[in-house]
Amino acid sequence: MGHGISFVNENELDEVRTIEEGFQKAYSGDQRGTVEAISRLRDFVFQLIHLDANAENELDLKALIISIGDIARVATEKEMQQACAVSCYALGDIVFEAAGQKRETIAIKALSIVGSLAQEFAEKGLDTAAKSAAESLGNCGKSSSRMKMETLVSLSEIYLMQVVLKSIEKSLPYSGIAATGFLGEIGVASAEQAIESSALEAAVILEDLGNAVIRKGNSESHAKAIIEALENLGKVVSQHGMRNVIIQIAWSLETIRVLTLERGMKGACFAAKAALESINTAGLFDEVQNLEKIREIKELHSVILRKR
Repeated sequence: MGHGISFVNENELDEVRTIEEGFQKAYSGDQRGTVEAISRLRDFVFQLIHLDANAENELDLKALIISIGDIARVATEKEMQQACAVSCYALGDIVFEAAGQKRETIAIKALSIVGSLAQEFAEKGLDTAAKSAAESLGNCGKSSSRMKMETLVSLSEIYLMQVVLKSIEKSLPYSGIAATGFLGEIGVASAEQAIESSALEAAVILEDLGNAVIRKGNSESHAKAIIEALENLGKVVSQHGMRNVIIQIAWSLETIRVLTLERGMKGACFAAKAALESINTAGLFDEVQNLEKIREIKELHSVILRKR
């Protein structure tokens, strides 16, 4: 029994030493050392995830996850974008592993830190790091949809929306477009798993982001990326017969088409028109009941956007 206690204590000492080393390396601007410490912390988390889920285990896991996030924040101040990216990939791996072991509270904690780091990277203008964070969020959302863990899917979508909005505010060229693509991919993955609510949420968020990008007027390429994401999602939901989502996507594309026409974005306007024509909307707008359905969807729209 004494050997068991000694082993546990030694593990805990290793964890503490690695956390301290991670902070030291980050504060000194040692990117390689920071990355190595984050990777070791990720490995510690993986070990703990597979142990019995009790209160002490939960606290230890959350402490390690928070430490990875805090080390990443120091790396942010030092503009070490590779270390920032590695922290988000490590946390994304933790989300996937925890979700696979049905440790949803741990998965949510790790995902929430990726979401907050993504915002902070974008706020600091670290476009490459923010893009990596968006990739991690996108992968988490897609894997969660395959596991039918809708809370994680919804959180991934909301965090990606926040990345896009911050990238618009800061005029970042890459992270916002990347986050838009991943948001569309989560919608597609959700539709393929017959999770209509998540597919609909993705479509609603994409419309709102389209409106924001077009009104800002500084990136027609981003507007086209949103249109492409809606078009790809529309094709998949059409195949799966998700009528409500098809109505929302058709509405979104028409709204974006009109806005781009008003703003003189000819390329985006043409893309929205072509996307609308490519989606099977036959008969959708011939029935009065669809007006009521659109009102219901718009109410959901308000609810989703309040999650910001």
